[in-house]
Amino acid sequence: MPAPVARQRKPARAKRPGKRAQQKEAIQTRIVDAALALFQSKGFDNTTTRQIAQKAKLAEGTIFNYFETKEDIALHFFELEVDHAITTVRTTPRLRRAPLEEKLFALVEAQLEFLAPYEKFIGAAFVHALRPTSRIAFSMRALDLRNRYLAFVQELIDDADSVPTGSLLTLAAPSVFWIYYVGMLLYWLNDTSKGKQHTLALLDRSLNLGVAMLRKGSL
Repeated sequence: MPAPVARQRKPARAKRPGKRAQQKEAIQTRIVDAALALFQSKGFDNTTTRQIAQKAKLAEGTIFNYFETKEDIALHFFELEVDHAITTVRTTPRLRRAPLEEKLFALVEAQLEFLAPYEKFIGAAFVHALRPTSRIAFSMRALDLRNRYLAFVQELIDDADSVPTGSLLTLAAPSVFWIYYVGMLLYWLNDTSKGKQHTLALLDRSLNLGVAMLRKGSL
């Protein structure tokens, strides 16, 4: 008698967020979109939460149900930027077997493309982040975002077979890459070339050099 065939379980469907969760997400998006438009047109420092509420057609109290300050709105935007860049690298088929320098290039390029429509605001946020009291740079939320970004860079380095493990240079590489990215962002903000081609060329050359040093295991 033939053995019974085991039934294959259907893969569980992704649970769709409930109506209330969708409404909350929609309101949060309205707040962020309104804030970004004002940050870009009026400047980050000159924008108030009252103006954001008016732009989003919400009560000011509603803003505080989602974000304590306008700095938290900015941080949420940067979280979306990092999520977008990480997802881009993880889901692009051609990058699965790509060398480390190509993956890092795609990561930074995705970040810059996400930031591009809000260049004026990014410049103001960059200056604001230099203040000792800035929540954008000096808060637990900002630290968590930075650590998540560094962990992904470390993941890319660990997955690169050509990079030796255990060297001081390899261990320090994610933190060095963070400083490098901040420098590239500053260069990008001041790049007046068409399509920011100077930034992309510098990004390409410097990443090739940096990853070559990683493979060598020394400066």
